[in-house]
Amino acid sequence: MKIINRQVSVLAATVAVFMVPWMVFLGVTLPPRYDAHHWRLLWVGFDVLEVSVLLHVAWSAWFRRQITLVSSLIVATLLFSDAWFDVITSIGSRGEWITIATALGGEIPLALFFLWISRRILIRMVTALYNAEGRGEAPPRLRDVRILAHPIRRQEAGTVSDNGDLP
Repeated sequence: MKIINRQVSVLAATVAVFMVPWMVFLGVTLPPRYDAHHWRLLWVGFDVLEVSVLLHVAWSAWFRRQITLVSSLIVATLLFSDAWFDVITSIGSRGEWITIATALGGEIPLALFFLWISRRILIRMVTALYNAEGRGEAPPRLRDVRILAHPIRRQEAGTVSDNGDLP
C-alpha cells in the first residue's frame, strides 16, 4: 500500500489541531496532585525501556547497522522525556536540585548527543545516495532533501527517479 505524503501531512496536522482543545481540557480539569498506584512500575518500566533501546543502539553502532539512526532518535526522545518527567515531578521536593542537575548534566546532553549521531548518519546516507545516483552536486540541506523511497538508479543529468511518495 502506498501512502501519499500529503495524506500523511494532513493526518499529522489534523491530529495536532485536535490535540489543542484536549490540552486545554486537561489543563482545566486535571487535579493539581495525583497519587499514582503503580509509581515504581511506571519508572522502573520506563528505565527498562531506556536501557533496552540504549543496548540496541550499542549493538547496532558496533556492527555499523543503518538502524542506529532510528534507535538513536528513539533513545534521544526517551532521554528528553525522562528528564522532563523527572524534573516536573520533583518540583517542590527534597530531590528537586539533584533531579535538575542530572537532567542538565546527564539526560539532556546524552539526548543531544544521540540526535547528533542520528543527523550524522542521515547526512552520510543522503550523501552516499546522491553519489550512487551519479549526481555531481552535493546534497541539499537535510530539510530540503525529498523522501528517498525508491531503489537507487543511475540517472542521466536532469532526470529524477523518485516522486518522493512514502512507500
